[in-house]
Parts: sequence; structure tokens; C-alpha cells
Amino acid sequence: MTKRTHIAVGIATTLPLLNLVPGYAVIGILGSMIADWDLLLGIKHRTITHSLLALILVTITTMLINFNIGVVIGFNYLIHLLLDSCTKTGTPFLYPFKKKYYGPKLIMTGGVEDLSICLLSIFLIFI
Repeated sequence: MTKRTHIAVGIATTLPLLNLVPGYAVIGILGSMIADWDLLLGIKHRTITHSLLALILVTITTMLINFNIGVVIGFNYLIHLLLDSCTKTGTPFLYPFKKKYYGPKLIMTGGVEDLSICLLSIFLIFI
């Protein structure tokens, strides 16, 4: 998935999640991008940050600070992992075990399917 798709899906899923509180849309964007921070940290892409372990640790840590924000971060992080699992690359949910898990492999990153999900999410934001 491309960054723009993860951001659009993050906003689209966050707005109805917390009764349309606009401030949480920014948190949704953050949650939808956390898994790709491996690129900023110099860690190999789609390893530890794309695992259930990282999802759980980030979610629980954030919930201890602010429960509602933790829910939004965790939900959007999970959506990111699920979307990435539908690509040909898959997602290593049980990292450090190297096996990758795949959804239906319907999405080619940057392809028509990816763009379609992005546009559908943008449409949902504005209705």
C-alpha cells in the first residue's frame, strides 16, 4: 500500500469510530503510518513494525497514556497491517518468525487496486 492510501483509510476509519471528533483524525493518520516508521528508523521494511507484537506494545503503551487515543492508534495500526497483508509482499504477523501471512493478495502496491481503495476512502470521508 502507498502512504496516501494508508492515510486516507486512517482518516476514513477514525472519523466514525469516535463520533466524528475532528481532532482524532490526526491520531488516525498517525496510527495508520506507525508500521512504516521502520523506514525512518533504518530498520528493514516489514519486519518488527509489521508484527502483532509491535501492534500490541504500541497500543497498550498509548492506552496507558490516553485510552481513547490508544484505541484509535491500535485500530488504525491493525488496519495498516491487514491492508499490507493483502499485497504480494504479505505481513510477518509473528515476527521474529520469518513466515509472512497473506490475505487474498488482491492489491498491487501503487496499482489500480491501491488507488481504488484510496479514492473510496476519500469518498467515504466526505459523505
